[in-house]
Amino acid sequence: MEQNVQENSQEISPVMQIKCPGCGGAMVYSPKTLSLQCIYCGATKELPGVPSEIRENDYGLWSRKKMDDRVYGIMDQPAEDVLVTCEQCGAKVHIDATKSSVVCPYCGTPLMLEKSQVKRFWQPDYLLPFAIDRKQCGELFQNWLNGKWFLPSKYKNGNVLEEKFRGVYYPYWAYGAHTRTTYEGERGKDRKVTKKGSDGKPVQETVTDWTSVSGTVVNDFSNILVPATNSLPAEIIAEHKKWPVGSLVEYTPEYTAGFSTEVYTVDFTEGMNTAKDEMEEEIESDIRRDIGGDRQRINHKDVNYSDLVFKLVLLPLWISSFTINDKTYQFIINGRTGELHGDYPLDKKKIALVVVAVIVVIALLYSLLT
Repeated sequence: MEQNVQENSQEISPVMQIKCPGCGGAMVYSPKTLSLQCIYCGATKELPGVPSEIRENDYGLWSRKKMDDRVYGIMDQPAEDVLVTCEQCGAKVHIDATKSSVVCPYCGTPLMLEKSQVKRFWQPDYLLPFAIDRKQCGELFQNWLNGKWFLPSKYKNGNVLEEKFRGVYYPYWAYGAHTRTTYEGERGKDRKVTKKGSDGKPVQETVTDWTSVSGTVVNDFSNILVPATNSLPAEIIAEHKKWPVGSLVEYTPEYTAGFSTEVYTVDFTEGMNTAKDEMEEEIESDIRRDIGGDRQRINHKDVNYSDLVFKLVLLPLWISSFTINDKTYQFIINGRTGELHGDYPLDKKKIALVVVAVIVVIALLYSLLT
């Protein structure tokens, strides 16, 4: 298998490596100190770490340029696996086509491809550095397990293997827009009326009176985040929506030293469709608030988009998984906030006990009421 990987890989040497000015060893980014740290002598090097003044890319301009092969000719060339040489230990390391940085599995040295070696038109604009380290991941995961009542008890107090956590910078498109939406709809006002029931007794019913309405709502959107790759399960990645984007820093490779970095596989024009779907959900909520009343009907709306902008950002994720009874459960930790989402096995006995308890409670209430 190793031979096949090498035969299908383009060899590139050397790769970009950050060396310690003191001992010449490799330096990695440390979430604990928010600086570079030598893996041999422990020396540190400060990084800027200050939020950047955000510059956006004009969506209309670049979507038009994308149609011009003379300007956009290198857009998203088919990526190739590469074989690189680690300058620290001399090992040949395979970097697959979806990554732009990895860690040498033999000596732990960060290996980062040069921009010219990553077959993507867009390079990251900004990055949110890791603030949660691997040790904290173990603690967060154990606390998460302990809080899952339906998890089989035997898995709650197991030893969490911190080394199984893999730090990844995951690419996202971040979109912004100004929208002006005109709508036509109906406002419903509820009122109570008393009618005679089938048994002759009076009963109250709710009747809604509808009034035609129309209006305009205006929205400003910023940093609507859409994953720029599909390598993680959509249902898990969708849970991670709370990102402190105000702390974005300008992209520099030093922050990725010691972590994997995925390259985008979803084009920025594809991502815009997803972003617009999310924007229109908020627009519809605003229309309903604008209509008012007890109930609302939206019969027609016309959304006008302007000032469309975008940027490519890298966001930090810790990824791991565990296997129980031949089934793999994957989970993800937000590398900035520590928020954790994932799947876990359910204890069928505990579920059965809850179902029985609910049935007993319902039966007791029924007997008391009757």
